[in-house]
Amino acid sequence: MRNENEVSAGENLKRIRKELGLRQHEIAGEDITRNLISLIENNRAVLYDTAANIMAKNMNKIMYERDISIFIKPEDLLNPERYDARKKADTYIEELENILIKKEFYIESEKLNEIEAFLNQWDLVDKKVKIYELLGDIFYISNNLNKEYYYYFKALEASYDYPNMKERYKLALKLVYNCIITGKNEEAINLCDYMLLSQKSIPNKYKGAFYYNKALGYKYLLEIDKCLIALDNAKKYFKDSSNKDLKKVLMLEGVCHFRTGKHTRALKSYNEILKISEEKNDIDEICVAYINIIQIYIAKNDKEKVIKCFDKVMMNLPYVNEDSFYLPEIYYETSNIYLYLENYEASEKHLNAALALSKKSGKHNLYKKFISSLVELYIQANWIDKLHNLMSILENEFSNIKLNEEITLVLKLLLYYMKQNNHKAAEDIIINLLKKEKEV
Repeated sequence: MRNENEVSAGENLKRIRKELGLRQHEIAGEDITRNLISLIENNRAVLYDTAANIMAKNMNKIMYERDISIFIKPEDLLNPERYDARKKADTYIEELENILIKKEFYIESEKLNEIEAFLNQWDLVDKKVKIYELLGDIFYISNNLNKEYYYYFKALEASYDYPNMKERYKLALKLVYNCIITGKNEEAINLCDYMLLSQKSIPNKYKGAFYYNKALGYKYLLEIDKCLIALDNAKKYFKDSSNKDLKKVLMLEGVCHFRTGKHTRALKSYNEILKISEEKNDIDEICVAYINIIQIYIAKNDKEKVIKCFDKVMMNLPYVNEDSFYLPEIYYETSNIYLYLENYEASEKHLNAALALSKKSGKHNLYKKFISSLVELYIQANWIDKLHNLMSILENEFSNIKLNEEITLVLKLLLYYMKQNNHKAAEDIIINLLKKEKEV
């Protein structure tokens, strides 16, 4: 006998239908009658699997047409307990959205375990995708790359149980971006290829983004020819997109041509960026374009043209917005140009500005790169006291370096050669490793 507080399958069907704003005849379709639905909702007929399948299918069709991200399974109609579970999932979604709004990104491990256990217990596909994506967003903003990858991967994996999900490509792009940042370049390329082949309704702007990220993957794998082919494809889809997208393609194109020694073609790409940036008065991107042009003239050792272009950078630099994404890298590159011009004091000043900005913005990968350059500067300038002071500041960071078997082996070899006073052998190992690091 049914408890008077217990919700029947028919009553559950009615509350789900009304919550979705649907009428009986809309979920009946052509296979069952509206009258049967009325009987079921009033507990005068039994809701069987066949009817539940038909109604769920019709509900999802209407949700898709209305562009509402809800996916109803037959079990949602047959099992009233799943209704309460869906409501619980909505509270998790609201909590995670509030974390993003308030920018308080710490989540206790107990809370994460609670959410994971809930999602494992209840196979609520649409809620699972949303919750995992929100967790990925939170860890993306808080710069926890491993957890960001884990949750975006889980979200994308769950999405394949969500038929006709409209914006799966946006979720896939988030995962691709993480793969590029974390060096999973082959995975990024494969995912780009899969999405371009499997998702026919991707807007052109996003198709261009997949080709651009595919090109980035090839660039980091040093497969320059494949990178340029992917960039050509990206250009086709960015024709009607923003100038920002096109400039990213041109920038990477210029870098590729520069790496292969095709300086004239690289200059063409950078000058196209310069033209677009000057038309839009994008001060930071004007600086970036000139900096890349300067790299070509440095490679040619044309100091006169380096100075001429550098004057343009320094003329624009004071007007770059402090929140510009490019500003830390601009200061870093200007410090390198000063180093080329052997103006060590100015090089140090700009490098310290780059360090301060990277620390402020939480860009830890840039911070480490800039510290490495500061060490190189002090060595080149023979500023021994400053080098010692820097090393003492970084002493705690050295203790946190994680050693793998390869690094440990190299250190043991270096120590051995130093004890043997075979400084030449130690020096050769170090030089070869540093050359390899710069090639990457």
